Amino acid sequence: MDRPYEIVIIGGGASATLLAHVLKRQHGRNCLIIDPSANPALGVAYGTRCIGHLLNVPACGMSGLADEPDHFVQWLHRHIDPGIAPDAFIPRAIYGLYLQHLFGESGVISMQGKVVACDVVARGFRLVLASGEIVMAQQVVLALGNFPPAMLRGATPEVMHDPRYHHNVWDSGAGYRTAAAEDMAATGRLTPFAPEATLLMIGSGLTAIDMVMKARLASHAGPIHLLSGHASLPKSHKPGQRSVAPVISVEKGADQKGARLSRYVREFHAALRQGLDWRSAIDSLRPITNILWATLSQTEQARFNRHLRRRWDVARHRIAPQIAAFLHDALQEGTLELHAGRVTHIEAQPEGLIVTASHAGGQTRFRADHVLNCTGPDLDYTRVGSALLEQLFASGLASPGNRGAGLDTGNDGRLINANGESPHALYTLGPARLGTLFESIAIPEIRQQAYDLATRLASPSAIQTPKGASASPRHESRS
Repeated sequence: MDRPYEIVIIGGGASATLLAHVLKRQHGRNCLIIDPSANPALGVAYGTRCIGHLLNVPACGMSGLADEPDHFVQWLHRHIDPGIAPDAFIPRAIYGLYLQHLFGESGVISMQGKVVACDVVARGFRLVLASGEIVMAQQVVLALGNFPPAMLRGATPEVMHDPRYHHNVWDSGAGYRTAAAEDMAATGRLTPFAPEATLLMIGSGLTAIDMVMKARLASHAGPIHLLSGHASLPKSHKPGQRSVAPVISVEKGADQKGARLSRYVREFHAALRQGLDWRSAIDSLRPITNILWATLSQTEQARFNRHLRRRWDVARHRIAPQIAAFLHDALQEGTLELHAGRVTHIEAQPEGLIVTASHAGGQTRFRADHVLNCTGPDLDYTRVGSALLEQLFASGLASPGNRGAGLDTGNDGRLINANGESPHALYTLGPARLGTLFESIAIPEIRQQAYDLATRLASPSAIQTPKGASASPRHESRS
């Protein structure tokens, strides 16, 4: 009877790739990756083919290896262009090639499939695939990536099935829903929209900007409207921005769970009064934001989310200067318009989709030929439609994180079950850890998580044999 795989990673995007690579490179461990995609390593963000979709961090900050900060820049010089500057903003499609390179170096065993259940057995875990196949594992890592956005308020079933409404703009390799992608293939168009169509994008963050760039680079000439609660666009990076030490002294609060948000805010503003650029001040905190967050009580965390989260997100999740310049010009020309409001109703009419939005001044109705949901990934894992997550919640192996976001995890990424315990070698990394961590979606944080988790997985004490059913074969078919 075959032994179970030592490590199985469920998911095959950037998080899975970085973990598999460090497992092989640092610890000589092979693992099995199970993912529905026929093109592993890319995930949603780096599977784009649009050359206008740029990284939101300069190349020098995008190494996939925690212990080699210039690894990506060196790869660019070897494989793309030796003249690329470290502070350049590279197309995400090229970063996808880099991830595929790391995936190839990892020597990982890849299986195309969808895991729908994970059960604890005597020798670890029994994974059930949608195909009926069974895979046995000693340790399991959930590298689930990003899920589609939440339902828009007022989007009826009729609207959800209307081809003019695009709920998940990343639903296909073409960047839009599958039906639209099929129409694009039949007509030869680069977008599913008529060239002069009016587009209404719900949201004004990074996803909306991606869709604006995709439409304009495909020569879309129609008006584009962005609708969000506060009508705020992400800020721009500043060329030549300098790096500084953290402007908040973590030593003062790292060992006290009762740290006050007000002290952190005072120290941050003190640095700005001394002439430090706000971008440098924010970036200085990247290595310690999760530490600072952990020192705040739930009450203080709630205060931040209530009063400062939106402002932080706009300033923290910045865009390349050339993208910011493009958006500025489009706003000045009037081909792009930004509106404040929250969607309350969407109605399908022959002449278009009618969207009603409420705001401080009352209500506004928009007519659009196409409406795109650009609100970003849904972090409430109890409603994302994942059969695996539903089974994990139902069995008590997993529980939702703080504020219902992601999964509840320990400091090492191990899932905390419904009883508040973490007895099993079941881990996660990346966006799923936003239920515990403040930052967990960008490469700088994920590569460090991958490095730390690989060390944990390769440790002789990592594997715990749960009590339960008798041993099962490593990989079998299920009738």
